[in-house]
Amino acid sequence: MVRAATISADHIPEEKMFQQYATRKNLRHRATISVLAVAIATALTAPAAHGDDLSWGTNPGGTETRSSFAYDLEPGEQARDSFEITNYGTEEISLAVYPADGATTSNGSLELSERTDLATAVGAWIEVDQAEVALGPGEKTSVEFTVEIPTDAAPGDYLGGMVSSYIDTSAGTVVVDRRLATQLAVRVGGEGAVKLNVSAASAQAPIAWNPFEPVDAIVGATVANEGNLRARGSYTITASGPFGWGSTSSEYQLDELLPGSIVAIEQQLPGLWPLLWQQVEVRVNAEDIDSLPAGFSTASTTFWSIPAGWILLLVAVIAASILLGVRRSRRWEADDELEEPVAVESN
Repeated sequence: MVRAATISADHIPEEKMFQQYATRKNLRHRATISVLAVAIATALTAPAAHGDDLSWGTNPGGTETRSSFAYDLEPGEQARDSFEITNYGTEEISLAVYPADGATTSNGSLELSERTDLATAVGAWIEVDQAEVALGPGEKTSVEFTVEIPTDAAPGDYLGGMVSSYIDTSAGTVVVDRRLATQLAVRVGGEGAVKLNVSAASAQAPIAWNPFEPVDAIVGATVANEGNLRARGSYTITASGPFGWGSTSSEYQLDELLPGSIVAIEQQLPGLWPLLWQQVEVRVNAEDIDSLPAGFSTASTTFWSIPAGWILLLVAVIAASILLGVRRSRRWEADDELEEPVAVESN
């Protein structure tokens, strides 16, 4: 179940929140702010409020307890379902109801399209029976809708959401579009493939002034879901010097990626001993949404790390050795002069 209006982390656990964002658009002489929160909540009903008068919640309808919509359908098949909306506020609220396509942003979060965007997948396959609803305080309604898969739909996973939208004009010159959505996933039958590909590895390390402490390298890469099924997994970053000296590695979790999505990853790799020329490898271990292994991909690069502390220490040792050698040489020359025999003339 997901909850409403201006949603904060106090109402939805962080691990359950897909995205909360705001965009601004010029609309003639007005600014429009669109706020979308996409979440899955497994807790009991607890409305998230905007002031004392605006608060509503959404969740899948029916008698079955669900946190989101999910369908396994073949091309040409249909499914009927309902979107339940409850007004927890103290005033009547009017909401628009519509489906939206979903996509993974470059930072890995889920983004649902705007109502005015052209839908090409989930948003285009769903028809709602009622596009507008008006609810009094405490009222609940279920909006029926049909999911129909086109006969030429490609097999694979598609993600989107059922959206409820409230247009707030109380701010005068600013129009606020508050949207609350429930995730909707469709798997179209056919041959499926899970394939994550990592590329464009990069790395850099700060100058190491302390010769007795390692540094933290910054390693980045690009991960693309080149399959047609949702995928996640983990990735391991390993860095080392020549001949594998000073090897260090760390493992990180990779969030779920939709087919066709590309995300940039960047991590701080601790424990790197600068050895001038170094190499780094990023290995992505793919899994399907059921956590079954689905192969791996690697990308590597080289970079320079400057052990300035060791270089300065070496220079100091060499300089001290040279100075000590000069002093000893001069002392030996002085000793040789003192030991030379003095010629004595005889009468």
